[in-house]
Amino acid sequence: MGIHQKIIGLFLLTSTLVYSQEKPCYFQPSLLRASATIAPTRFYTQQTTVALINGFVEYVLENRISVRGEGNIMAPNGKLLYTNSPEKFPRNFTSIYAGFGYHLGKRNWKLDLHAEPGIAISEMAQQPFLIVPVAYQWSISPSYMLKGGTSFYFSKYCHFFAEINYSNGWIRKTPLTSVSIAQYGISAGLGFHVLTKKN
Repeated sequence: MGIHQKIIGLFLLTSTLVYSQEKPCYFQPSLLRASATIAPTRFYTQQTTVALINGFVEYVLENRISVRGEGNIMAPNGKLLYTNSPEKFPRNFTSIYAGFGYHLGKRNWKLDLHAEPGIAISEMAQQPFLIVPVAYQWSISPSYMLKGGTSFYFSKYCHFFAEINYSNGWIRKTPLTSVSIAQYGISAGLGFHVLTKKN
């Protein structure tokens, strides 16, 4: 056997050994993960798209079960998007959710499903049809969020994630009977995690 064949054989053997060694499983009970990102969101009843600042914290209880809390706040200057119909769209909007997650998949690549009840905090115009300065009023409404996505844990402290969500609720304190805040959005980015307990 020539030197070239020996080198190729050694390279193939080394490659096989390297790729046959599985990475450690970073997703496991006691994992605490968090992230913050910009989430483009569509209020489809009002046909308006805004940028929400989304952040979440999640704790893995079991191999498939987690608890999660997250919040959304309308990015600054979001009010410029709805000046034509202030009676239908909030001047300021924040939502807070907490619920459970269910995770499918093996080892470090997961499919994530979440169901989270919560509240929506909105500031709505009360007399938008008058020429005088418009009065605004804050209101708190029940809401809920359904979310699905995927996560890839590529290192001991970092992971990538991509998610799509749907949420809904009704604002009651408005000049109209009520205003729907049904919306769907996407979020993706780099997340961070740490194991809070050692095996």
